[in-house]
Amino acid sequence: MDNSKNSNNIKFNWPFVGNNHIIEFLSKSILNNNISQSYIFLGPNNLGKTTIANYFAKSLLCRQMENKDGKAEIILPCNNCPSCSQFRDSVSSSDNLAGDSDNPVNIMHGDFHLIKRAKDKKDISIGQIREFINILSMSSFLGTYKIGIIKNADSLNEKAANALLKTLEEPKDKVVIILTAASAKSIPETIISRSQVLNFYSVKADIIYDYLIKNYNAPRSAAKNLSRLCLGRPALAVKFFENKEFYNNYIEKVDVFLNFINQDVNKRFDNIKGLLTQDSNQESAKTAFKAIDIWKGLARDFLLMELGEIDLIQHQIVSDKLDRQRGNIWIDKLLDWFKILSEGEEYLKANVNPELVLENIAANI
Repeated sequence: MDNSKNSNNIKFNWPFVGNNHIIEFLSKSILNNNISQSYIFLGPNNLGKTTIANYFAKSLLCRQMENKDGKAEIILPCNNCPSCSQFRDSVSSSDNLAGDSDNPVNIMHGDFHLIKRAKDKKDISIGQIREFINILSMSSFLGTYKIGIIKNADSLNEKAANALLKTLEEPKDKVVIILTAASAKSIPETIISRSQVLNFYSVKADIIYDYLIKNYNAPRSAAKNLSRLCLGRPALAVKFFENKEFYNNYIEKVDVFLNFINQDVNKRFDNIKGLLTQDSNQESAKTAFKAIDIWKGLARDFLLMELGEIDLIQHQIVSDKLDRQRGNIWIDKLLDWFKILSEGEEYLKANVNPELVLENIAANI
């Protein structure tokens, strides 16, 4: 998708779908040299928040900006200069820059750094933030900006958030920090008040459908199903399409829930054990959260079917399985399901053993 804005000789080409208001704002900020010290990108996961943060940073660091007063047309990022070359292997179509690395700070470019919660940890620690701040305090390698991203900043622990706040209270010239988060609830108001907050919104299914066909040559049937399945999150739709293992893991969680209806408790518990194969408790908790989120979506689909809103169903890709089970489910039972699943999420937040949480759900569905 070509999101171009003319100002003299500068154009922007940020491959993205939806949330054009964000690209418009950030590109104008670059053109007007009106860059904030801190940004917060808010919105559900897999909307492309980190991808846009990447292209924003890449454009700020692009050496072509040195030629902005010339007559030749400039496209940002240029993808050819030494700075852009350092990004080349990092650019992704999904909402993930650092892959599955467990390094506390991912150094992807001399002047661009990303931090996220390690796989086996509950939150982002003060040690990670201190190292992150130390790196950003060093002089720029290219003599331009130093840019840092804190991915899922709503997982900062209290001490880490306070350390970050101290940095924001003492801004350093040409240092830009971008926080991505699903919700602002866990981010201290003092950090929010010192940041430019940009809200990302879900993208319409028909836009994602067209995007998958045009940019990924997806078959029309797959594009239709995945544009519904992703619930307005284009990066998730792309991940479903490109990563078969990820897609199959998702469908496995769907099948576990749908099979509960015709299974005894012992068989349900066996299937729960099959889902939670991770070594660490944090990874098991993460899997349990994902499972509950998927199961709430399925419960919502059953409710929509009962109300006759078939076109709004998220899991149309398994519509045949949903239809076979709908005769066994009443609206009163569905309302109980939502309550049980929401309680499960609260138990996980309270650090209750993930296997026990899912077994409790399985026993009461």
